[in-house]
Amino acid sequence: MSDNGSGGRVFPARPGDPARIGPYRVVGRLGAGGMGTVHAALAPVGTRVAVKVIHPQQAQEPEFRARFRREVDLSSRVSGPYLVPLLAADAEAETPWLATAYVPGPTLNEHVLAHGPLGGASLHALATATARALADVHRAGVVHRDVKPQNVILTPSGPRVLDFGIAHAADGTSVTRTGVMTGTPGWISPEQYRTGAAEPAGDVFAWGALVAYAATGRLPFGAGAPDVVAFRVMSGEPDLDGVPQSLRDVVERALAKDPEDRPSAAEAARECEESLAVQATQVVDAHALPTLAGDVVAAVWDVPVGADPAWHAPAGRSKRRVVGAVVLAAALVGGLAGGAVALMPSGSGGGGH
Repeated sequence: MSDNGSGGRVFPARPGDPARIGPYRVVGRLGAGGMGTVHAALAPVGTRVAVKVIHPQQAQEPEFRARFRREVDLSSRVSGPYLVPLLAADAEAETPWLATAYVPGPTLNEHVLAHGPLGGASLHALATATARALADVHRAGVVHRDVKPQNVILTPSGPRVLDFGIAHAADGTSVTRTGVMTGTPGWISPEQYRTGAAEPAGDVFAWGALVAYAATGRLPFGAGAPDVVAFRVMSGEPDLDGVPQSLRDVVERALAKDPEDRPSAAEAARECEESLAVQATQVVDAHALPTLAGDVVAAVWDVPVGADPAWHAPAGRSKRRVVGAVVLAAALVGGLAGGAVALMPSGSGGGGH
């Protein structure tokens, strides 16, 4: 079971699980992690949602609730076709919760472990979509700070970037505890190791590592003890053997030691879109090729995501089959420290415009 509740499997509710959370009717569990439990639930209109309930002991900590509110505020700022929208949250509930849309699919990490690296047009689609997602995040004045394969889900129509649990405002305001290194070794930029500062350029560095991993199945700075990986990131050169030439230049620049030498996420997205267009002509008839980059991503995307089981209400409640919009799974267990009620328009449920 994926910690972020992706994959479409609904596990039975356990004794003590709520029957309802806010307006959502609980039908089972999707996952559990250090911050809370993710429940499979149905919205009043029948669409599937993933609802994270914070562990009660954390709910009693004023600092945690402050962080919860802050992270929901940041997450409610961002939207885009390759992001996961926050639907609702209640920081004032006795046990705080937050809800996002849901769609099945493995994480990039799960896919690479099971099937190996991506290639061809699908790899270029992933590079394009994830760079575009980060450009949307940065445009909203937010830094993600935890870009890694576990936080990219491969949906039937393309990749989505998940988890704003440790995101913060690009202006530097944050309620993350001072002195605590955020991020995951191997995906943390050299400057963040040196100074602790998290800036948009750090997300771009992690994006470069992400694309290299997707193309090769290897971490570009290797695995091992965190301090060993940190030394390689700050002093060594990335292993990019296997990254196609069409992406090699932009990935190399994204992994530059000096953040000033890296492209912005928007610049990386534009370069990847150009490469994607070339790749797309090899798998889609030129006359039928979409003109919008997002449509090209969907047109060339060829990554197996497995079955999508229907969700049913548990026995004793309404047995109406879940229908309606396909909705997208947020990395709720791993992330978002949620907050005050924050609603996004239902029309943005998939992150598209």
